[in-house]
Amino acid sequence: MTFHSVSSTVKTWMVEQPHVKEESLTDWLLFNVSKSIPTVYYQAFSRHEEAENGADWEWWVLTQDSFTKGPFNAYRFFVQAKKLTNGGDNYSRLNYGNKHGQQIDLLIDHAKTFHAFPFYMFYATSEPDLDEQERNIPFINWETLAWCAPCENGCFLADANEIYHLLYATARPRLDELKLLNHSFKLSLLDKLCKASGRDCERFLSSFNELMIMEKLGQNDLFYQLSGVRGIKHFGKGIPSYLSLFIERHEEDLSWFESEMRRDMPNVGGISVIDLRDSENK
Repeated sequence: MTFHSVSSTVKTWMVEQPHVKEESLTDWLLFNVSKSIPTVYYQAFSRHEEAENGADWEWWVLTQDSFTKGPFNAYRFFVQAKKLTNGGDNYSRLNYGNKHGQQIDLLIDHAKTFHAFPFYMFYATSEPDLDEQERNIPFINWETLAWCAPCENGCFLADANEIYHLLYATARPRLDELKLLNHSFKLSLLDKLCKASGRDCERFLSSFNELMIMEKLGQNDLFYQLSGVRGIKHFGKGIPSYLSLFIERHEEDLSWFESEMRRDMPNVGGISVIDLRDSENK
C-alpha cells in the first residue's frame, strides 16, 4: 500500500537524518506516490512565493458524480507542509509570519478565496493517541482511525482551522508534537480511501464537505453558492480549465504547463490529483 510505504519511509528518514528539510520530504513524497499509483498525478512547479499565500501545493480528489453519471466532481484542498520537533515546542513553527501576514492566516484565507479546504501536512516521528484522535477529528470515525493504529507513519494531515484554534484559543500554549498529532490523521489512511468504491468515496467526501460548510466554515462565509461550486466541491463550470487540461494530458511532457497556465492557477508549488473516478465498481 503506497501511502503506508511512503509515510513509513518518511518517519525512518527523519529518525536517521533529523535535519532533513521539509522541502525535500515533500518533493520526495509527492513524486514517489505519483510514480507508484497510476491514479495519482503530480506536477511540481518552479519555486513559488509560498509566503504570500501559505500553501505549498494544491491537491484535488476526483470522483464520479453519483447522480448524473456524467461530469465528475473535484474536491479541492490546499496543503502546507511543516516538519515538527519531537520533544520541543512547535509554537514558533506555526505562529510564523512575515510582511504578508501570519502563515496560517494566509493559508486559511487563500483556501477560502479559491473554495478549497486548508490542511497542514505534518512530518513527525511521534505516535498519536487513538482515543484523542477520535475526540478531535469529527469527520473520521473510530473504526477508520483504528484501521491504521499499528501503522508506522511520518506524515499526518491536520485541519488548519483546528490548528489555528490550538494556536490562539489560549495565551501562548505549548504545542508539543503529540498534541498536534492528536488533532491529525495518518497519511496511510488514504490507502483506504483509494481502495474504496467510487460511490463510497463520493459519499464520504460529500458528507465531509457538508460538515465543513455547516460546522467549520459557516453557510454565510466565503463558501457562498457559485455556478459549479459548493463548499470545496467543484463540478461542471466550477472545474478550472487548467485542472481539466492537467487531467487530460498528465502523461505528456508538461514543461510548458506552469508558464502557460500560471494566470489561471493559484500561486502554489505544485498540483497533485487523486483520480478515483474509475473505482466505481471496486
